[in-house]
Amino acid sequence: MNTAAENHHAARAAPADEPPSDTVAGPREQWLARLLVAASFAFCFLPSNFSWVRNDTDFDVTSGSLVPQLEFGSIFLLGAWLAWRHWPWTVLRLRQTNLLLIVFVGWCLLSVLWSDYPVISLKRASQLVGFFIVGVAISPPVGGSRQLLQVLMVTLTVMLAISLVVVLVNPTVGIDRDLGNAWRGIFLQKNTTGAAAAICALLWLREWVHPRLLSRSVCAVVLLFCLFMLVMAKSSTSLLVFGIGSLLYLLLRRQYLTLRHPGWVIGLLLLSLVGLAVHVFFVFTGHLPGWDDIAGTIGRAVGKDADFTGRTDIWQLVLLDVQRHVLLGTGYGAFWLGLEGPARYVAQALYWIPLQSHNGYLDILNELGAIGLVLAFCVFVRHAMLLGRLMSVDREEASMHAAFFVILLISNVTESEVFRGFLFYNILFFFSATSVASQVALARLRADENGMPGGVNP
Repeated sequence: MNTAAENHHAARAAPADEPPSDTVAGPREQWLARLLVAASFAFCFLPSNFSWVRNDTDFDVTSGSLVPQLEFGSIFLLGAWLAWRHWPWTVLRLRQTNLLLIVFVGWCLLSVLWSDYPVISLKRASQLVGFFIVGVAISPPVGGSRQLLQVLMVTLTVMLAISLVVVLVNPTVGIDRDLGNAWRGIFLQKNTTGAAAAICALLWLREWVHPRLLSRSVCAVVLLFCLFMLVMAKSSTSLLVFGIGSLLYLLLRRQYLTLRHPGWVIGLLLLSLVGLAVHVFFVFTGHLPGWDDIAGTIGRAVGKDADFTGRTDIWQLVLLDVQRHVLLGTGYGAFWLGLEGPARYVAQALYWIPLQSHNGYLDILNELGAIGLVLAFCVFVRHAMLLGRLMSVDREEASMHAAFFVILLISNVTESEVFRGFLFYNILFFFSATSVASQVALARLRADENGMPGGVNP
């Protein structure tokens, strides 16, 4: 096993003009890092207790399911062990990571003090701590710089291939007859199948554009397979995700201009586009866009009504609870607890039991208050800045992470995805945030040690 000093010199020996894709871990630890990534994403997509029969009455929201706790608890323990095995690098990455993400997770833990359900808040905040530790453990230089997205691509491809077999062999399980014969395969529902197919198609699009291990023709075949599964899942939202993600990736990977601060330029460009859209709307209609205009446009794009299939009714009810604790919130994870929790008035008004507000930002505001929402936006801004810096180090890798980030921010408007436990986009964000920050930190370290004036700006 290499010592920390040997690993340090090995990192110095790497050429400064190459992306920081080297690893200081041994072969077994590299496979362990890959296993942690694959297991995290596989478990978040598979149904609890590996039962494909949906029965919400048997699920206790307050205690959760034992199987996911054992699955992810094992992942957290192995991730902590891997981080401890490379403690010097772990300390370095903790110093250079998105510190605002640590502050946000700390705020979730602190909400235990005023939560009406402190045990539940502690459990769910501990999940965020676990994913952060695993993300740090698998990030470069222990894991390769491209390892995260490659393992994710292979994992989703295998799951989609198994889903196709299940559909053909056992259509009773693989096809949802109640939703227009949409394919779900081994996933719990057709929307998760569509989400997995959309992300997998994006990753294979990258392999087709910039082939590494397989030929372009093979990549094209697998890409078409993913798109086929996406269409058969009949998820309009996932189709939109693939469309937006592929467009962003193809645009960002091309270096049209050399920018000193690309993160700020990208942000200003997005604000300019929003301003231009508002101006054009005002010229043609004579009034500024209201909620009905925005919601109707977005809804038509994804095949939904202007009220997002009843989501706005939930939002109005949740805002009533927000008014009671605007600053601090009700406590992390301490609102959507079924009929026995504070959200029972929502269920009574709607005559069904939602387990989220279907708006991630509203859930953050309700559970963590205005302070938590501001911290969350600060986390996103800092992550965007790090993505901009990674553009100057490894543009190809940064472009895909940036595409995922934008998709995540958009999907979080109609679904509670970010900072929500074992959900896919939450895990992807934590792993992406720690990986991007580690690559930027290693690039800065490499430039400093080689005495180069270039590299990443601090």
